[in-house]
Amino acid sequence: MKKRSSTASLGLAALLTLAGACRPGPAGVDAAGAPDAAPAPPALELGLELALPDGGILHRLLEPGGVTAIPVTRLLDLTANRPLRNYRLRILDELDRALASDDVPEEISSGLRYHVQLLAPLRPGHRYTVLLDAESGPALDDGQGRPLPEQRFELRTEGERERDTPAKRSHPPKHRGSR
Repeated sequence: MKKRSSTASLGLAALLTLAGACRPGPAGVDAAGAPDAAPAPPALELGLELALPDGGILHRLLEPGGVTAIPVTRLLDLTANRPLRNYRLRILDELDRALASDDVPEEISSGLRYHVQLLAPLRPGHRYTVLLDAESGPALDDGQGRPLPEQRFELRTEGERERDTPAKRSHPPKHRGSR
């Protein structure tokens, strides 16, 4: 009789082990007890906030490949929905020249807030680019070591573009002729 109860006990133990393997384990752990692959992080989003002359605040989500219309301003607040490391954020003019500004980055719970105070206001009717790229090395990263590609977001200021005027001469033109 002992032989039968030992065999029955082994069969019951094997059945319970198999049943346990089919039952979901704790979150973040697969059936073998190894950690699951981390879920993919959300796509990088860059938001823009501008103070309006009437006291209101303009909120825009910048779209890569799109053009966002904004009023003429000197102050921009940019917000990333993820933490970033090894990054730099610049505002470029139509010739890809960085605009002079005083910048203050601020880490927030949801990612990054970046305050930009331009030394001169943006010009009406012009295009600008918000460039987010690596400060050093080949890539910026998402705060957890995952590389992110360079990001470009296009802006266009509202209003009519000023016509360029020829430079005024300080001296009248010299005539070359006979004396």
